[in-house]
Amino acid sequence: MKIRILILFMLLSSTLKSQQAWNKYLSNNSVTYDEAIRFYQDMDKQYPEAKLLNYGLTDCGKPLQLFVINKDKIFNHDSLKNKGYLVIMVNNGIHPGEADGIDASIKLVHDILSGKMLLPAKTVLAIVPVYNIDGMLNNSCCTRANQNGPVLMGFRGNAKNLDLNRDFIKCDSENAKSFSRMYSAWDPDIFIDTHVSDGADYQYVMTLIDTQKDKLHPIISKVMQEQLLPSLYAGMEQEKFPMCPYVEEIKDNPENGIAGFLETPRFSTGYSTLFNAFSFVTETHMLKPFPQRVESTYSFFKVMIECSNRFRTAVLTARMQASKTIIGQEEFPLQWQLDTTTYDTLLFKGYKAIYRESKVTGLPQLYYDQTAPYSKYIKRKNNYKVTATTIKPYAYIIPQAWKEVIERMQNNGVKMSRLSKDTLIDAELYYIRDYKSGQRPYEGHYLHTGVKTESTMQQLRYNKGDYIIICNQSCNRYIVETLEPTAVDAFFAWNFFDPILQQKEWFSDYVFEPTAQKILENDSTLRRAFNERKAQDSIFASDKWAMLIYIYQHSTWYEKSHLRYPVARINHSMRIPMTPVKKEDLLDYQHLE
Repeated sequence: MKIRILILFMLLSSTLKSQQAWNKYLSNNSVTYDEAIRFYQDMDKQYPEAKLLNYGLTDCGKPLQLFVINKDKIFNHDSLKNKGYLVIMVNNGIHPGEADGIDASIKLVHDILSGKMLLPAKTVLAIVPVYNIDGMLNNSCCTRANQNGPVLMGFRGNAKNLDLNRDFIKCDSENAKSFSRMYSAWDPDIFIDTHVSDGADYQYVMTLIDTQKDKLHPIISKVMQEQLLPSLYAGMEQEKFPMCPYVEEIKDNPENGIAGFLETPRFSTGYSTLFNAFSFVTETHMLKPFPQRVESTYSFFKVMIECSNRFRTAVLTARMQASKTIIGQEEFPLQWQLDTTTYDTLLFKGYKAIYRESKVTGLPQLYYDQTAPYSKYIKRKNNYKVTATTIKPYAYIIPQAWKEVIERMQNNGVKMSRLSKDTLIDAELYYIRDYKSGQRPYEGHYLHTGVKTESTMQQLRYNKGDYIIICNQSCNRYIVETLEPTAVDAFFAWNFFDPILQQKEWFSDYVFEPTAQKILENDSTLRRAFNERKAQDSIFASDKWAMLIYIYQHSTWYEKSHLRYPVARINHSMRIPMTPVKKEDLLDYQHLE
Protein backbone atom coordinates (compact mmCIF):
# COMPACT_ATOMS: atom_id res chain seq x y z
CA MET A 1 0.00 0.00 0.00
CA LYS A 2 2.79 2.39 0.92
CA ILE A 3 4.57 1.62 -2.36
CA ARG A 4 1.40 2.43 -4.34
CA ILE A 5 1.00 5.73 -2.50
CA LEU A 6 4.64 6.56 -3.11
CA ILE A 7 4.34 5.80 -6.85
CA LEU A 8 1.14 7.87 -7.06
CA PHE A 9 2.84 10.72 -5.23
CA MET A 10 5.83 10.60 -7.60
CA LEU A 11 3.58 10.61 -10.67
CA LEU A 12 1.54 13.50 -9.27
CA SER A 13 4.71 15.41 -8.41
CA SER A 14 6.08 14.90 -11.95
CA THR A 15 2.80 16.06 -13.49
CA LEU A 16 2.66 19.17 -11.31
CA LYS A 17 6.25 20.06 -12.26
CA SER A 18 5.52 19.66 -15.95
CA GLN A 19 2.35 21.73 -15.65
CA GLN A 20 4.31 24.50 -13.92
CA ALA A 21 6.62 24.68 -16.93
CA TRP A 22 4.00 26.42 -19.06
CA ASN A 23 4.22 29.70 -17.11
CA LYS A 24 7.71 29.60 -15.64
CA TYR A 25 8.70 32.47 -17.93
CA LEU A 26 6.59 34.88 -15.83
CA SER A 27 9.32 34.84 -13.17
CA ASN A 28 12.02 35.72 -15.75
CA ASN A 29 13.15 32.09 -15.82
CA SER A 30 13.20 29.82 -18.84
CA VAL A 31 12.59 26.10 -18.55
CA THR A 32 15.58 23.79 -18.35
CA TYR A 33 16.02 21.10 -20.96
CA ASP A 34 14.85 18.41 -18.54
CA GLU A 35 11.77 20.44 -17.61
CA ALA A 36 10.89 21.03 -21.25
CA ILE A 37 11.18 17.37 -22.25
CA ARG A 38 9.35 16.21 -19.13
CA PHE A 39 6.49 18.56 -20.04
CA TYR A 40 6.22 17.13 -23.56
CA GLN A 41 6.53 13.56 -22.32
CA ASP A 42 3.69 14.15 -19.86
CA MET A 43 1.53 15.74 -22.56
CA ASP A 44 2.19 12.69 -24.73
CA LYS A 45 1.01 10.41 -21.94
CA GLN A 46 -2.07 12.47 -21.00
CA TYR A 47 -3.47 13.41 -24.41
CA PRO A 48 -4.10 10.91 -27.24
CA GLU A 49 -4.11 13.81 -29.74
CA ALA A 50 -0.42 14.48 -28.97
CA LYS A 51 2.70 12.45 -29.67
CA LEU A 52 6.42 12.95 -29.01
CA LEU A 53 8.58 11.45 -31.77
CA ASN A 54 12.33 10.80 -31.96
CA TYR A 55 14.32 11.59 -35.12
CA GLY A 56 17.90 10.44 -34.64
CA LEU A 57 20.59 11.76 -32.33
CA THR A 58 22.25 15.12 -31.79
CA ASP A 59 25.94 15.77 -31.18
CA CYS A 60 25.48 15.57 -27.40
CA GLY A 61 23.94 12.10 -27.71
CA LYS A 62 20.36 13.06 -26.91
CA PRO A 63 17.59 12.52 -29.49
CA LEU A 64 16.16 15.27 -31.66
CA GLN A 65 12.44 15.21 -30.90
CA LEU A 66 9.28 16.46 -32.55
CA PHE A 67 6.04 17.02 -30.63
CA VAL A 68 2.98 16.67 -32.86
CA ILE A 69 -0.59 17.74 -32.09
CA ASN A 70 -3.45 16.55 -34.28
CA LYS A 71 -6.92 16.37 -32.80
CA ASP A 72 -7.81 13.57 -35.24
CA LYS A 73 -4.99 11.49 -33.66
CA ILE A 74 -3.25 10.81 -36.99
CA PHE A 75 0.54 10.91 -36.69
CA ASN A 76 1.67 9.35 -39.94
CA HIS A 77 2.99 12.25 -42.02
CA ASP A 78 2.27 10.56 -45.35
CA SER A 79 -1.36 9.90 -44.39
CA LEU A 80 -1.78 13.48 -43.21
CA LYS A 81 -0.43 14.88 -46.46
CA ASN A 82 -2.66 12.60 -48.51
CA LYS A 83 -5.70 13.74 -46.52
CA GLY A 84 -4.95 17.44 -47.13
CA TYR A 85 -3.84 18.49 -43.65
CA LEU A 86 -1.86 21.71 -43.28
CA VAL A 87 1.38 21.28 -41.31
CA ILE A 88 2.86 24.11 -39.24
CA MET A 89 6.37 23.35 -37.95
CA VAL A 90 8.03 25.41 -35.20
CA ASN A 91 11.76 25.10 -34.56
CA ASN A 92 12.97 26.28 -31.15
CA GLY A 93 16.29 26.80 -29.47
CA ILE A 94 18.59 26.77 -32.47
CA HIS A 95 20.31 29.47 -30.40
CA PRO A 96 19.32 28.31 -26.89
CA GLY A 97 20.16 31.64 -25.27
CA GLU A 98 17.25 32.96 -27.34
CA ALA A 99 14.75 30.93 -25.36
CA ASP A 100 11.54 32.85 -26.13
CA GLY A 101 10.18 30.22 -28.53
CA ILE A 102 10.97 27.35 -26.18
CA ASP A 103 8.77 28.80 -23.43
CA ALA A 104 6.14 30.23 -25.79
CA SER A 105 5.69 26.80 -27.41
CA ILE A 106 5.14 25.17 -24.01
CA LYS A 107 2.48 27.75 -23.21
CA LEU A 108 0.91 27.18 -26.65
CA VAL A 109 0.79 23.40 -26.18
CA HIS A 110 -0.67 23.79 -22.69
CA ASP A 111 -3.42 26.09 -23.94
CA ILE A 112 -4.32 23.91 -26.95
CA LEU A 113 -4.41 20.62 -25.06
CA SER A 114 -6.25 22.12 -22.07
CA GLY A 115 -8.93 23.49 -24.43
CA LYS A 116 -8.13 27.16 -23.85
CA MET A 117 -7.18 27.52 -27.53
CA LEU A 118 -8.59 25.57 -30.48
CA LEU A 119 -6.41 24.09 -33.18
CA PRO A 120 -8.35 24.40 -36.47
CA ALA A 121 -9.62 21.33 -38.26
CA LYS A 122 -7.14 19.55 -40.54
CA THR A 123 -4.22 21.47 -39.03
CA VAL A 124 -1.16 19.75 -37.59
CA LEU A 125 1.16 21.54 -35.20
CA ALA A 126 4.67 20.05 -35.11
CA ILE A 127 7.11 21.55 -32.59
CA VAL A 128 10.82 20.92 -32.16
CA PRO A 129 11.04 21.50 -28.37
CA VAL A 130 14.78 22.21 -28.51
CA TYR A 131 16.98 21.91 -31.59
CA ASN A 132 20.36 22.82 -30.08
CA ILE A 133 20.05 20.57 -27.04
CA ASP A 134 23.82 20.70 -26.63
CA GLY A 135 23.83 24.48 -26.19
CA MET A 136 20.78 24.48 -23.91
CA LEU A 137 22.55 22.13 -21.50
CA ASN A 138 25.47 24.58 -21.45
CA ASN A 139 23.53 27.37 -19.76
CA SER A 140 24.71 30.14 -17.45
CA CYS A 141 23.95 33.69 -16.39
CA CYS A 142 26.37 35.27 -18.80
CA THR A 143 26.18 33.92 -22.34
CA ARG A 144 24.35 36.87 -23.93
CA ALA A 145 25.80 40.13 -22.65
CA ASN A 146 23.20 42.40 -24.28
CA GLN A 147 20.02 40.45 -23.55
CA ASN A 148 17.41 41.28 -20.91
CA GLY A 149 16.73 37.85 -19.38
CA PRO A 150 16.02 35.12 -18.67
CA VAL A 151 18.14 34.53 -15.57
CA LEU A 152 19.94 31.54 -17.12
CA MET A 153 20.59 31.34 -20.87
CA GLY A 154 21.90 28.60 -23.13
CA PHE A 155 24.97 28.89 -25.36
CA ARG A 156 24.91 29.60 -29.09
CA GLY A 157 27.38 26.88 -30.07
CA ASN A 158 26.46 23.21 -29.93
CA ALA A 159 28.64 20.35 -28.61
CA LYS A 160 30.96 20.80 -31.63
CA ASN A 161 30.86 24.60 -31.16
CA LEU A 162 28.83 24.97 -34.35
CA ASP A 163 26.22 27.64 -34.96
CA LEU A 164 23.41 25.37 -36.10
CA ASN A 165 21.78 28.22 -38.03
CA ARG A 166 24.67 27.99 -40.49
CA ASP A 167 24.56 24.20 -40.78
CA PHE A 168 21.45 23.31 -42.77
CA ILE A 169 23.28 22.61 -46.04
CA LYS A 170 26.65 21.37 -44.85
CA CYS A 171 25.19 19.25 -41.98
CA ASP A 172 28.39 18.99 -39.96
CA SER A 173 26.31 18.26 -36.86
CA GLU A 174 24.27 15.19 -36.06
CA ASN A 175 21.55 17.69 -35.13
CA ALA A 176 21.32 18.90 -38.73
CA LYS A 177 21.42 15.40 -40.20
CA SER A 178 18.53 14.31 -37.97
CA PHE A 179 16.67 17.54 -38.74
CA SER A 180 17.01 16.95 -42.50
CA ARG A 181 15.37 13.56 -42.20
CA MET A 182 12.63 14.95 -39.98
CA TYR A 183 11.96 17.96 -42.21
CA SER A 184 11.91 15.85 -45.37
CA ALA A 185 9.43 13.44 -43.79
CA TRP A 186 6.97 16.10 -42.60
CA ASP A 187 7.44 18.62 -45.45
CA PRO A 188 5.82 21.50 -43.51
CA ASP A 189 3.63 24.01 -45.31
CA ILE A 190 4.55 26.75 -42.84
CA PHE A 191 7.89 26.83 -41.04
CA ILE A 192 8.74 29.12 -38.10
CA ASP A 193 12.17 29.48 -36.50
CA THR A 194 12.20 31.41 -33.19
CA HIS A 195 14.97 33.87 -32.27
CA VAL A 196 15.91 37.00 -30.32
CA SER A 197 17.51 39.88 -32.22
CA ASP A 198 20.40 42.18 -31.42
CA GLY A 199 21.34 45.46 -33.08
CA ALA A 200 19.46 48.77 -32.92
CA ASP A 201 16.98 49.76 -30.23
CA TYR A 202 13.36 50.56 -31.16
CA GLN A 203 9.84 50.32 -29.76
CA TYR A 204 8.82 46.92 -31.18
CA VAL A 205 8.93 43.73 -29.13
CA MET A 206 8.59 41.56 -32.23
CA THR A 207 10.23 41.86 -35.63
CA LEU A 208 9.85 39.37 -38.46
CA ILE A 209 11.93 37.88 -41.22
CA ASP A 210 9.70 36.46 -43.91
CA THR A 211 11.58 34.67 -46.66
CA GLN A 212 12.93 37.26 -49.08
CA LYS A 213 10.19 37.71 -51.68
CA ASP A 214 12.48 37.60 -54.71
CA LYS A 215 13.96 34.26 -53.61
CA LEU A 216 10.60 32.60 -53.14
CA HIS A 217 8.89 30.79 -55.98
CA PRO A 218 6.64 33.48 -57.57
CA ILE A 219 3.45 31.54 -56.76
CA ILE A 220 4.45 31.26 -53.09
CA SER A 221 5.62 34.87 -52.98
CA LYS A 222 2.29 36.19 -54.26
CA VAL A 223 0.29 34.47 -51.51
CA MET A 224 2.89 35.50 -48.92
CA GLN A 225 2.88 39.17 -49.90
CA GLU A 226 -0.81 39.65 -50.66
CA GLN A 227 -2.49 37.43 -48.08
CA LEU A 228 -0.42 36.02 -45.26
CA LEU A 229 1.80 38.98 -44.36
CA PRO A 230 -0.90 41.69 -44.25
CA SER A 231 -3.01 39.47 -42.00
CA LEU A 232 -0.09 38.59 -39.75
CA TYR A 233 0.79 42.25 -39.22
CA ALA A 234 -2.86 43.17 -38.61
CA GLY A 235 -3.26 40.27 -36.20
CA MET A 236 -0.21 41.22 -34.17
CA GLU A 237 -1.53 44.78 -33.98
CA GLN A 238 -4.74 43.42 -32.48
CA GLU A 239 -2.71 41.35 -30.03
CA LYS A 240 -1.09 44.59 -28.79
CA PHE A 241 2.26 43.54 -30.20
CA PRO A 242 2.66 45.70 -33.31
CA MET A 243 5.29 44.10 -35.54
CA CYS A 244 8.00 45.44 -37.82
CA PRO A 245 10.16 43.79 -40.49
CA TYR A 246 13.53 42.67 -39.15
CA VAL A 247 15.77 45.68 -38.62
CA GLU A 248 18.89 45.28 -40.75
CA GLU A 249 20.31 48.80 -40.69
CA ILE A 250 21.73 50.15 -43.93
CA LYS A 251 23.96 52.61 -42.07
CA ASP A 252 24.43 53.33 -38.37
CA ASN A 253 20.78 53.30 -37.27
CA PRO A 254 17.27 52.61 -38.63
CA GLU A 255 16.56 56.27 -39.44
CA ASN A 256 18.89 55.83 -42.42
CA GLY A 257 16.78 52.94 -43.68
CA ILE A 258 16.72 49.16 -43.39
CA ALA A 259 17.33 46.33 -45.86
CA GLY A 260 15.59 43.02 -46.41
CA PHE A 261 17.58 40.08 -45.08
CA LEU A 262 18.77 37.54 -47.66
CA GLU A 263 18.66 34.12 -46.00
CA THR A 264 20.69 31.76 -48.14
CA PRO A 265 20.26 27.99 -47.67
CA ARG A 266 22.78 27.80 -44.81
CA PHE A 267 20.07 29.43 -42.67
CA SER A 268 16.91 27.66 -41.52
CA THR A 269 14.42 29.61 -43.63
CA GLY A 270 16.77 29.74 -46.63
CA TYR A 271 16.89 25.97 -46.39
CA SER A 272 13.12 25.51 -46.01
CA THR A 273 12.51 27.81 -48.99
CA LEU A 274 14.27 25.25 -51.20
CA PHE A 275 11.24 23.05 -50.54
CA ASN A 276 8.63 25.78 -51.13
CA ALA A 277 7.61 26.30 -47.51
CA PHE A 278 6.13 29.58 -46.28
CA SER A 279 8.98 30.41 -43.90
CA PHE A 280 9.36 32.88 -41.05
CA VAL A 281 11.89 33.86 -38.40
CA THR A 282 10.49 35.56 -35.30
CA GLU A 283 13.00 38.04 -33.85
CA THR A 284 11.97 39.48 -30.50
CA HIS A 285 14.01 42.43 -29.25
CA MET A 286 16.83 41.67 -26.83
CA LEU A 287 16.22 44.70 -24.58
CA LYS A 288 12.56 43.95 -23.90
CA PRO A 289 11.78 41.93 -20.73
CA PHE A 290 11.84 38.16 -21.18
CA PRO A 291 8.18 37.62 -20.13
CA GLN A 292 7.07 40.21 -22.69
CA ARG A 293 9.15 38.57 -25.42
CA VAL A 294 7.64 35.16 -24.66
CA GLU A 295 4.12 36.61 -24.78
CA SER A 296 4.79 38.26 -28.14
CA THR A 297 6.12 34.96 -29.57
CA TYR A 298 3.04 33.19 -28.21
CA SER A 299 0.86 35.84 -29.88
CA PHE A 300 2.65 35.28 -33.17
CA PHE A 301 1.95 31.54 -32.96
CA LYS A 302 -1.69 32.27 -32.21
CA VAL A 303 -2.03 34.71 -35.11
CA MET A 304 -0.19 32.39 -37.48
CA ILE A 305 -2.53 29.49 -36.67
CA GLU A 306 -5.52 31.75 -37.33
CA CYS A 307 -4.10 33.13 -40.59
CA SER A 308 -3.00 29.76 -41.91
CA ASN A 309 -6.50 28.45 -41.35
CA ARG A 310 -8.03 31.48 -43.09
CA PHE A 311 -5.75 31.08 -46.10
CA ARG A 312 -5.49 27.30 -45.96
CA THR A 313 -6.62 26.74 -49.55
CA ALA A 314 -4.33 29.45 -50.92
CA VAL A 315 -1.31 28.12 -49.00
CA LEU A 316 -1.81 24.47 -49.96
CA THR A 317 -2.67 25.28 -53.57
CA ALA A 318 0.35 27.57 -53.96
CA ARG A 319 2.70 24.89 -52.62
CA MET A 320 1.21 22.24 -54.88
CA GLN A 321 1.45 24.48 -57.96
CA ALA A 322 4.99 25.58 -57.12
CA SER A 323 6.13 22.00 -56.70
CA LYS A 324 4.61 21.03 -60.06
CA THR A 325 6.20 23.94 -61.91
CA ILE A 326 9.61 23.34 -60.32
CA ILE A 327 9.61 19.79 -61.67
CA GLY A 328 9.58 21.22 -65.20
CA GLN A 329 11.44 24.49 -64.52
CA GLU A 330 14.53 24.87 -66.71
CA GLU A 331 16.38 27.92 -65.37
CA PHE A 332 17.33 28.30 -61.71
CA PRO A 333 18.82 31.31 -59.91
CA LEU A 334 22.04 30.74 -57.98
CA GLN A 335 22.96 34.14 -56.54
CA TRP A 336 21.20 37.39 -55.61
CA GLN A 337 22.23 40.95 -54.83
CA LEU A 338 20.36 43.78 -53.10
CA ASP A 339 19.05 46.40 -55.51
CA THR A 340 20.20 49.60 -53.81
CA THR A 341 18.46 51.85 -56.36
CA THR A 342 14.89 50.98 -55.38
CA TYR A 343 13.02 51.15 -52.09
CA ASP A 344 9.63 51.54 -50.49
CA THR A 345 8.77 53.35 -47.25
CA LEU A 346 7.85 51.96 -43.88
CA LEU A 347 6.25 53.70 -40.90
CA PHE A 348 8.80 52.92 -38.20
CA LYS A 349 8.55 53.38 -34.44
CA GLY A 350 12.02 53.97 -33.10
CA TYR A 351 14.04 55.91 -30.57
CA LYS A 352 16.17 58.91 -31.37
CA ALA A 353 19.78 57.93 -32.08
CA ILE A 354 22.41 60.20 -30.59
CA TYR A 355 26.19 60.22 -30.23
CA ARG A 356 27.73 61.17 -26.94
CA GLU A 357 31.08 60.73 -25.28
CA SER A 358 31.61 57.26 -23.94
CA LYS A 359 32.43 57.04 -20.24
CA VAL A 360 34.55 53.99 -21.04
CA THR A 361 36.57 55.00 -24.10
CA GLY A 362 36.13 58.77 -24.12
CA LEU A 363 35.16 58.53 -27.80
CA PRO A 364 31.80 59.16 -29.51
CA GLN A 365 29.39 56.28 -28.92
CA LEU A 366 25.96 55.57 -30.42
CA TYR A 367 23.06 55.56 -27.95
CA TYR A 368 19.29 55.32 -28.31
CA ASP A 369 17.28 57.76 -26.22
CA GLN A 370 14.21 55.87 -24.98
CA THR A 371 12.79 59.15 -23.66
CA ALA A 372 12.58 60.36 -27.27
CA PRO A 373 10.40 57.90 -29.20
CA TYR A 374 9.41 58.73 -32.74
CA SER A 375 7.15 57.42 -35.49
CA LYS A 376 8.32 58.31 -38.98
CA TYR A 377 8.62 56.88 -42.47
CA ILE A 378 11.99 55.34 -43.32
CA LYS A 379 13.35 53.69 -46.45
CA ARG A 380 13.20 49.92 -46.78
CA LYS A 381 15.25 48.33 -49.53
CA ASN A 382 13.82 44.87 -50.11
CA ASN A 383 14.32 44.13 -53.80
CA TYR A 384 16.95 41.58 -54.80
CA LYS A 385 18.25 41.01 -58.30
CA VAL A 386 19.31 37.62 -59.62
CA THR A 387 22.99 37.86 -60.54
CA ALA A 388 23.68 34.27 -61.64
CA THR A 389 21.53 31.48 -63.07
CA THR A 390 21.96 28.03 -64.54
CA ILE A 391 19.99 25.78 -66.85
CA LYS A 392 19.32 22.53 -65.06
CA PRO A 393 20.65 19.36 -66.72
CA TYR A 394 18.57 16.31 -67.42
CA ALA A 395 20.44 14.64 -64.58
CA TYR A 396 23.49 14.86 -62.35
CA ILE A 397 25.83 11.95 -61.74
CA ILE A 398 27.74 11.73 -58.44
CA PRO A 399 30.53 9.17 -58.11
CA GLN A 400 29.91 7.00 -55.06
CA ALA A 401 33.22 8.10 -53.54
CA TRP A 402 31.57 11.33 -52.40
CA LYS A 403 29.48 9.67 -49.70
CA GLU A 404 29.02 12.77 -47.54
CA VAL A 405 27.22 14.52 -50.40
CA ILE A 406 25.15 11.46 -51.25
CA GLU A 407 24.08 11.06 -47.62
CA ARG A 408 22.85 14.64 -47.47
CA MET A 409 20.91 14.19 -50.69
CA GLN A 410 19.23 11.11 -49.30
CA ASN A 411 18.42 12.74 -45.96
CA ASN A 412 16.62 15.51 -47.84
CA GLY A 413 14.37 13.22 -49.81
CA VAL A 414 16.16 13.41 -53.16
CA LYS A 415 15.23 10.43 -55.35
CA MET A 416 18.29 8.68 -56.70
CA SER A 417 19.24 5.72 -58.83
CA ARG A 418 22.51 3.80 -59.11
CA LEU A 419 24.35 2.60 -62.17
CA SER A 420 23.79 -1.13 -62.54
CA LYS A 421 27.09 -1.65 -64.39
CA ASP A 422 30.26 0.18 -65.36
CA THR A 423 29.33 2.62 -68.14
CA LEU A 424 30.96 5.15 -70.46
CA ILE A 425 28.91 8.36 -70.32
CA ASP A 426 29.17 11.58 -72.33
CA ALA A 427 28.78 14.35 -69.77
CA GLU A 428 29.32 18.05 -69.20
CA LEU A 429 31.96 18.71 -66.57
CA TYR A 430 33.11 21.88 -64.85
CA TYR A 431 36.69 22.90 -64.24
CA ILE A 432 37.20 25.28 -61.32
CA ARG A 433 39.09 28.22 -62.80
CA ASP A 434 39.03 30.65 -59.89
CA TYR A 435 37.81 30.97 -56.31
CA LYS A 436 38.61 32.79 -53.10
CA SER A 437 38.81 31.15 -49.70
CA GLY A 438 38.45 32.69 -46.27
CA GLN A 439 41.63 33.37 -44.34
CA ARG A 440 40.03 32.15 -41.13
CA PRO A 441 37.61 29.27 -40.55
CA TYR A 442 33.89 29.99 -40.66
CA GLU A 443 31.80 27.34 -38.92
CA GLY A 444 34.57 24.81 -39.37
CA HIS A 445 35.15 25.57 -43.06
CA TYR A 446 37.22 27.87 -45.24
CA LEU A 447 34.29 29.00 -47.33
CA HIS A 448 34.84 29.42 -51.08
CA THR A 449 33.40 32.51 -52.77
CA GLY A 450 33.72 34.14 -56.18
CA VAL A 451 33.78 30.72 -57.84
CA LYS A 452 34.32 30.73 -61.60
CA THR A 453 34.02 27.64 -63.76
CA GLU A 454 34.64 26.50 -67.33
CA SER A 455 32.55 23.70 -68.80
CA THR A 456 33.65 20.99 -71.20
CA MET A 457 32.21 17.81 -72.68
CA GLN A 458 34.04 14.59 -71.87
CA GLN A 459 33.38 10.89 -72.07
CA LEU A 460 34.17 9.29 -68.73
CA ARG A 461 33.88 5.84 -67.28
CA TYR A 462 31.51 5.67 -64.33
CA ASN A 463 31.36 2.70 -62.01
CA LYS A 464 28.58 0.38 -61.01
CA GLY A 465 26.95 1.95 -57.95
CA ASP A 466 27.54 5.60 -58.88
CA TYR A 467 24.50 7.79 -58.26
CA ILE A 468 22.18 9.35 -60.85
CA ILE A 469 19.83 12.19 -59.88
CA ILE A 470 17.24 12.98 -62.54
CA CYS A 471 16.07 16.61 -62.25
CA ASN A 472 12.33 15.97 -62.48
CA GLN A 473 11.65 16.36 -58.75
CA SER A 474 9.81 18.86 -56.59
CA CYS A 475 13.08 19.34 -54.67
CA ASN A 476 14.92 20.52 -57.79
CA ARG A 477 15.90 23.75 -56.05
CA TYR A 478 17.75 21.83 -53.36
CA ILE A 479 19.43 19.65 -55.99
CA VAL A 480 20.56 22.56 -58.19
CA GLU A 481 21.58 24.97 -55.42
CA THR A 482 23.77 22.38 -53.71
CA LEU A 483 25.34 20.73 -56.76
CA GLU A 484 26.07 23.77 -58.96
CA PRO A 485 29.51 24.89 -57.73
CA THR A 486 28.89 28.62 -58.28
CA ALA A 487 25.80 28.69 -56.03
CA VAL A 488 26.34 30.67 -52.85
CA ASP A 489 25.82 27.72 -50.48
CA ALA A 490 26.78 24.87 -52.79
CA PHE A 491 28.55 21.85 -51.41
CA PHE A 492 31.63 23.07 -53.26
CA ALA A 493 31.50 26.37 -51.36
CA TRP A 494 31.52 24.39 -48.10
CA ASN A 495 34.70 22.44 -49.04
CA PHE A 496 33.08 19.05 -49.71
CA PHE A 497 35.07 18.70 -52.94
CA ASP A 498 38.38 20.29 -51.92
CA PRO A 499 40.50 17.20 -52.74
CA ILE A 500 40.05 17.96 -56.46
CA LEU A 501 41.78 21.30 -55.96
CA GLN A 502 45.13 19.68 -55.22
CA GLN A 503 47.36 18.41 -58.01
CA LYS A 504 48.61 14.89 -57.28
CA GLU A 505 51.23 14.10 -59.94
CA TRP A 506 54.37 16.20 -60.56
CA PHE A 507 57.81 15.87 -62.20
CA SER A 508 61.50 16.38 -61.55
CA ASP A 509 62.82 19.31 -63.55
CA TYR A 510 66.03 17.68 -64.72
CA VAL A 511 64.13 14.61 -65.97
CA PHE A 512 61.27 16.55 -67.55
CA GLU A 513 63.53 19.04 -69.37
CA PRO A 514 64.08 16.83 -72.48
CA THR A 515 60.39 15.93 -72.53
CA ALA A 516 59.45 19.61 -72.41
CA GLN A 517 61.75 20.29 -75.35
CA LYS A 518 60.08 17.58 -77.43
CA ILE A 519 56.61 18.85 -76.48
CA LEU A 520 57.46 22.33 -77.79
CA GLU A 521 59.01 20.94 -80.95
CA ASN A 522 55.89 18.91 -81.75
CA ASP A 523 53.26 21.51 -80.78
CA SER A 524 53.60 24.74 -82.71
CA THR A 525 50.57 26.35 -81.07
CA LEU A 526 51.92 25.74 -77.58
CA ARG A 527 55.41 26.84 -78.67
CA ARG A 528 54.03 30.14 -79.96
CA ALA A 529 52.02 30.78 -76.79
CA PHE A 530 55.02 29.87 -74.61
CA ASN A 531 57.33 32.28 -76.44
CA GLU A 532 54.78 35.09 -76.30
CA ARG A 533 54.40 34.56 -72.53
CA LYS A 534 58.17 34.79 -72.07
CA ALA A 535 58.35 37.95 -74.16
CA GLN A 536 55.57 39.66 -72.23
CA ASP A 537 56.35 38.49 -68.69
CA SER A 538 59.93 39.02 -67.53
CA ILE A 539 59.29 37.36 -64.15
CA PHE A 540 57.97 34.28 -65.92
CA ALA A 541 60.94 34.31 -68.32
CA SER A 542 63.38 34.29 -65.39
CA ASP A 543 61.67 31.43 -63.50
CA LYS A 544 62.76 28.02 -64.78
CA TRP A 545 60.24 26.12 -62.67
CA ALA A 546 57.32 28.31 -63.76
CA MET A 547 58.19 27.78 -67.42
CA LEU A 548 58.41 24.01 -67.04
CA ILE A 549 55.07 23.94 -65.16
CA TYR A 550 53.49 25.94 -67.99
CA ILE A 551 54.59 23.35 -70.53
CA TYR A 552 53.64 20.45 -68.26
CA GLN A 553 50.13 21.79 -67.63
CA HIS A 554 49.56 22.18 -71.38
CA SER A 555 50.72 18.66 -72.17
CA THR A 556 49.13 15.22 -72.08
CA TRP A 557 51.13 14.47 -68.92
CA TYR A 558 49.04 16.86 -66.87
CA GLU A 559 46.24 15.09 -64.95
CA LYS A 560 42.81 15.83 -66.38
CA SER A 561 41.18 15.37 -62.99
CA HIS A 562 42.95 18.36 -61.41
CA LEU A 563 40.37 21.09 -60.73
CA ARG A 564 37.69 18.97 -62.41
CA TYR A 565 34.47 19.15 -60.41
CA PRO A 566 33.39 15.52 -59.89
CA VAL A 567 29.63 16.01 -60.18
CA ALA A 568 28.81 15.74 -63.89
CA ARG A 569 25.83 17.07 -65.80
CA ILE A 570 23.99 14.82 -68.25
CA ASN A 571 22.18 17.16 -70.62
CA HIS A 572 19.97 14.74 -72.52
CA SER A 573 17.93 11.68 -71.79
CA MET A 574 19.84 8.56 -72.68
CA ARG A 575 19.67 4.88 -71.92
CA ILE A 576 21.67 4.61 -68.70
CA PRO A 577 21.63 1.22 -66.99
CA MET A 578 20.45 2.05 -63.48
CA THR A 579 18.32 0.83 -60.61
CA PRO A 580 16.33 2.99 -58.14
CA VAL A 581 17.65 3.46 -54.62
CA LYS A 582 15.28 1.94 -52.08
CA LYS A 583 14.67 3.33 -48.61
CA GLU A 584 16.45 0.42 -46.97
CA ASP A 585 19.52 1.07 -49.16
CA LEU A 586 20.11 4.59 -47.84
CA LEU A 587 23.56 5.25 -46.44
CA ASP A 588 23.56 5.24 -42.62
CA TYR A 589 19.80 5.58 -42.64
CA GLN A 590 18.36 6.24 -39.19
CA HIS A 591 14.74 6.96 -38.49
CA LEU A 592 13.64 6.34 -34.95
CA GLU A 593 10.00 7.37 -35.24
